Amino acid sequence: MGSCQNQEKTKLTQTQCDKIKAEVKQAAIDHLNAKDAATALSHFTENVIAVSNVKVFPTFEALAEDVKAYYNILKEVNLAVWDEMTIKVINIDAALVTARFRFSFTDTNNEKTDLQGVWTALYIRQNEDWKIEVRHESFVSIEK
Repeated sequence: MGSCQNQEKTKLTQTQCDKIKAEVKQAAIDHLNAKDAATALSHFTENVIAVSNVKVFPTFEALAEDVKAYYNILKEVNLAVWDEMTIKVINIDAALVTARFRFSFTDTNNEKTDLQGVWTALYIRQNEDWKIEVRHESFVSIEK
């Protein structure tokens, strides 16, 4: 999961860094495994900026519209896996996650889509919860 970055600047102990990494990793796992739009959206701050392939979502509302549309066609998630994840602690209230993922779902037309991609998110601590402030994902369909 990467080491504590810039310990001199952050003044965090290794134990503090390890705790932050564990909390942020769990937040990322929970996000990937969200079962509905409300849960998925609860992982973002109200000031989120997100990019997904060629789409830019400059506001929470723009992202919410896209997330809700996805969950409206979702029948089931077949696979949701972080293959590789690196977490860099920035300070006591911020961490950067970079990861590779595989994701497969079946839509309401019974069409299966398999994706793989890369994901980067800036997590910030907000009221003791870790929320995504900035997110970028790039993915491609896996051809069979």
